[in-house]
Amino acid sequence: PTLLNKGVKTQSRGSFSVEEYLTIYTALRGYHKQTTNEKSAATRETLRNYVLFLANTGVRHGTEALGLCWRNIEWYLRDGKRYLAVSVDGKTNKRTAIARDSVENSLWRQAKLNPRIRAVDFDGLIAAKLNEPVFTTRLSETVTVHNLNRAFNALLAELNLKTGADGRTRTLYSFRHTYATFALLNDGMDIHTLAIQMGTSIAMIERHYSHLTPRLRK
Repeated sequence: PTLLNKGVKTQSRGSFSVEEYLTIYTALRGYHKQTTNEKSAATRETLRNYVLFLANTGVRHGTEALGLCWRNIEWYLRDGKRYLAVSVDGKTNKRTAIARDSVENSLWRQAKLNPRIRAVDFDGLIAAKLNEPVFTTRLSETVTVHNLNRAFNALLAELNLKTGADGRTRTLYSFRHTYATFALLNDGMDIHTLAIQMGTSIAMIERHYSHLTPRLRK
C-alpha cells in the first residue's frame, strides 16, 4: 500500500516580543493578589518565577522544567567568572543549560516560597545540593502543568495577548521560542551554541529560525 502523510507541516510556536514580555512579567508581579483562592494565588506566585526561568534559559515547559531539583543547579566557573548552570534531563537526554544572570533573582525568590528550605542566601542554597523540587508553591505543593497552563492562559486572556500578530496561539511553551529569538537577535548567539543550549538539532534551529538570518546580518 502507498502510505500518505497528510499531517500538518510543523511550525515554530508563537513567541512574545520584547514589549509583550515586559507586559507579562510586569503583570505577574501582582497577579497572585487578584484572586481570593489560596491555591490559585500560590500557583500564580510560582508562575511568575517559572515564566522568568523559561524565558531566560530555553528549558522546555513541562517535564524538563518541573523535573528540576535544587541539586541540579550549580555555579560554573570559567575565566574568573561564574555562570548559573542548570542540568536538565528531558526530551533529548541530559544536557547543561547556562541561564542568564537575571535567573538568580527569580530562583532565590522561588526558593523563599518553600518553607522546607532554610538557606540564608542563594549561594548557600546552591551549595546545599537539596533534593527538593524547584517549582513548588508556598503551600509545599509541586505545581502541575495543568495548573500553570490554566493560570497563564487566564493572564494572557486578561492582557489580550493570547494570539500573536502572526495568528499563532501563545502558551507557556512559547517562551522557548522567545528565548531562541532573543538569543539570536540580542545576544548574538550562533545557531550551533543555541542548539546545544536548547537540546535540539541544528537542523531544527535552521528550519524554524532561518527567517531571522537577514536581521542577524543587518
